This record gives sequence, C-alpha cells and structure tokens, in this order.
Amino acid sequence: MNFENRIQKYNSSLTDIDKKITKYLLVNKASIRDKTIIELSEAIQVSPASITRFCKKIDFNTFQQMKFSLIGTSTENKKSDHTFETVYNYYQTIIKSTQQFFSEEQTNRIVKLISSKNKVLFCGIGNSGLIAHEFNSRIYRMGISSESVTDAHDLLMKSSLLQENDLIVCFSNSGKTKPVIDAAQIAKNNKATVIVVTNFEQTVLTKLADEVILISSYRYIDDPKFINSQLPGLFLLDLLTYKLLNNEELMHVRQKTLDAINKYS
Repeated sequence: MNFENRIQKYNSSLTDIDKKITKYLLVNKASIRDKTIIELSEAIQVSPASITRFCKKIDFNTFQQMKFSLIGTSTENKKSDHTFETVYNYYQTIIKSTQQFFSEEQTNRIVKLISSKNKVLFCGIGNSGLIAHEFNSRIYRMGISSESVTDAHDLLMKSSLLQENDLIVCFSNSGKTKPVIDAAQIAKNNKATVIVVTNFEQTVLTKLADEVILISSYRYIDDPKFINSQLPGLFLLDLLTYKLLNNEELMHVRQKTLDAINKYS
C-alpha cells in the first residue's frame, strides 16, 4: 500500500506531530530522496524518534521503506506540459491507488449482499450522490429492487422504511456527512445491513457499518486544478457491476431491460 493510502487508512491515529511530518513529506516528496532521518528531523523540527514512530504507525517497518514508497508515489504523480498526458497520469495513479484498498474476498462479499437483499438503498450528498444515482441505475436494470436518495429529508424517510433483510449503501468521502450518518443510524436501528464507501476509517459513519469499503482520495494528487472526486467510486462501481453480471440471471434481466429500451425508444 502506497504512502498516501496509509495516511488515509491510519488517519484517525495520527497525532499533531504525525500530521506535521505528513504535511512536510507530501509537500517535499522529491527532496527527501537523499535525506537521512537526522536531516529530515531537522528540516521538520521534530525528533528522529518521532519519525520512527510515525513510520511504524502507518505500517512501514523502517524509515527507508517509507521513503522509497513516498519517492515512488512522487514518480507516479508526474506532471506533463501536455494536459491530456497529465490527466491520464492522474487517472492511472488514482485507479492504482484505489485498487490497493480492495480485496477479492471483500468485493465478493459485497456482491453477495447486494444480490441477496430484499431492497438496496444507495445514498449520498453532493458528488457522492452522483455515484449513488449511477450505482442504482445499473443495479435496478439487473432486476434488483433498489433506489437512490440524495436529499437529506428523503434519506431519513427512506432509511426509516428499511427492514432486517434490506441493505443501505452509504457514500461519503469524509465520513462526516450528517444526513448520511443519520440515515445509517436509522437503518442500523431497523437491523438493516450497512455498507459504507469512504476515504477514512474510524469515523462516526464507519462505526455504524457492517462493511467498510475504502477508496482513494483525489486530494493526494498535488494539483489544485484536478478535482475529480468521483473516479475512485466509479472504479469500485465498475468492479462490482462486472462481478454482479457474472450471475447469468442478472445478466439475462439486464439484457431484457435493454431490449425493451431499444424496442420502444
């Protein structure tokens, strides 16, 4: 797992000193290649022991291992004078980074949950709501009873109607979106299964989840002009859609809905 993903994964356990180290490393990736731990500690104005503890905390065995990971990420995030190449490189970086969070076992569990529940409710606010709508659009074409909600009041009402054999899939990059948290809590109280898709573990939202799916954050791309917060979610959506359509019945129903559209449109 690369440096940025480790920062995401262990964000909740980072102290103020850890965050100071993180900020310096992310801003000065290219310059740390030849720095020793002593030189780096002097530049950041923290002790070498603090850097060692930081490395252990984000699951690197040594300072050198952390440094090589960070240098590799810096190479991946290379910029170009050509806009097409720059954005293409960013896409590659985000997809590769997001892939590090997934496992075959977890995605198979998610597919089983989606295909076995009586009803699936996808929810999110803002950009996360766009992913919720797109996921729902694909799922109900497979004959799975589903709905997407992006309005705060509708979220509360729809989640209150969920039952024990239903599923709610919550999209929130920050894990702090209050309407989504409230909807997850209501669904949990009704004994529905809760899946959370987010950038960070150990938030109020993830504590309500039966399954947490981590996706990479675009914010680790060091370019303020690149603002695609949806790409990691779409990558997850494509992966789960592909797996769902391995089911012949779901594929058959999807083809049936497409035939109806083609015939009457």
